[in-house]
Amino acid sequence: MTIPRERFITINKYAVLAAIVLYCIGVFTPVKVLQPGILFVFGAGFFCLLHQRYFMGRLKLAAHVWLIPLFITCLTSAIPLEREPHGNSILFFVLTFTNSFIPFFAFMFGTTDEKPSTKQRLTIVSVRSVILVLMYMLWLSVTSFVYIRGVDYYTTNRPDLLFWGIFHVLTAAIFPFIIGRVLCSWLCPNAVMQDALYKNMNFKRPIQKLPQAIDEQSHTCAMSISGVFDKTSPYLPFTLLLTWFIVFNIETIWDLTREPWWPVFFYMFALMVCSLLLPWRKLCTHFCWLASGARAIGGQGSLWRIRFNKSKCRNCKMCQAEEACPFYIDIRNQDNEMPASCCLCFSCMEACPVEGVISFRRAREEKERIKLLRR
Repeated sequence: MTIPRERFITINKYAVLAAIVLYCIGVFTPVKVLQPGILFVFGAGFFCLLHQRYFMGRLKLAAHVWLIPLFITCLTSAIPLEREPHGNSILFFVLTFTNSFIPFFAFMFGTTDEKPSTKQRLTIVSVRSVILVLMYMLWLSVTSFVYIRGVDYYTTNRPDLLFWGIFHVLTAAIFPFIIGRVLCSWLCPNAVMQDALYKNMNFKRPIQKLPQAIDEQSHTCAMSISGVFDKTSPYLPFTLLLTWFIVFNIETIWDLTREPWWPVFFYMFALMVCSLLLPWRKLCTHFCWLASGARAIGGQGSLWRIRFNKSKCRNCKMCQAEEACPFYIDIRNQDNEMPASCCLCFSCMEACPVEGVISFRRAREEKERIKLLRR
């Protein structure tokens, strides 16, 4: 069986979609059972989709990635997460095993005409994708644990509060001031859904294009709080602050309740569903209440940003905002560094064919150019 690029994406995509269905049935219905292997199905599917260019010419390697959920499913077949023992665990084992076996079989015995990519992925991009997928799996496991064990267990044990407590302390009080909006590409579960799954879902979005007054916020200094050299940079869109102000007050009220449904739904599931209404990452850019507020404002003066050495740029347009950057930053219009809306995904750095244009340090000639501008 020949597996072209589109079929490779489709196999991984539908494996993840099937896992979503199994997860929702097992967690949010009276069934209340989950095979741990389903979490690793998400991990394998997302990882292959995030690195599709690398795996397309290496199908056997992709098969080995899918061997992980297959092995975990068999290893944990006798210890499912369930509220009480019943016969549904056997059915869920069979479905989880099948969901892992089909991609494994297809990639192990399939062939492709695609040649392995000669350009290696940046190490930091590979590390980011691993952390992002692991964070997604951790969030799924905490959510399933709370719902399957039930409200009685939830009222005395709050594993979700520990998760969200650490999450918010790191992403609101520490990270923004040091490395900016890193939440949006390294830690957010919705980020892996957007970049791996939603970007590869070819369906007509209900909102195909945002109103110009909103869309332009990511191309102008609508919320510029920084210096003169960043005036052409896209900063914090005003709609982010507006959404945060409204939703934060609702969140504060509902978080005081002891019901597990609202906080979990509010934080991520609503974001994932709403993301289906807009083009890729547009919700993250303009309306995400988790990325706004203290996180985005703190990122305005973050200590570490990617540097754009404009003096070395050859204007090849390989880093076009609509294709490379999830936040639609037009790098070629930046003066010396990425703006606060940059989420440090390093997609622009990976897309650039010229070494040293986008880097962690300013080039010597770039420092000279900036000195001349300041005179």
